[in-house]
Amino acid sequence: MILHFPFRVVVCLIFMLASCAEKKDAPAATDPIPADSLIPREKMIRLLTDVHMVEAALLLERNEGLVSKDKTGFYYDGIFAKYNISRSRYDANMKHYSQNPMEMAKMYEKVIREIQNKQKRYPPKK
Repeated sequence: MILHFPFRVVVCLIFMLASCAEKKDAPAATDPIPADSLIPREKMIRLLTDVHMVEAALLLERNEGLVSKDKTGFYYDGIFAKYNISRSRYDANMKHYSQNPMEMAKMYEKVIREIQNKQKRYPPKK
């Protein structure tokens, strides 16, 4: 019976500490995005394709020890300029589209197909 006392004290302390932890607000069900800020689905697919192509290039450069933090910003600034959007608009649209996982999955099926088509058109150099 004495062995159970410290265990009970520890369990009570854990519950007390957990109850004192700061509560995080639950995410909003759906934060509406203004219609004029919503990136159309097909444009978003092209944008995501470019983002993932850049991420793959950066990963290869990181693996070879060639990448600097300045390059990441440079590449992303180029993508945002190409699609005439800001980083905050991109982030808001990613949040909007990711709140509907089925829609996002359909978009990513097209992103993957686009990347595969690019791989066929531009095979790796040996």
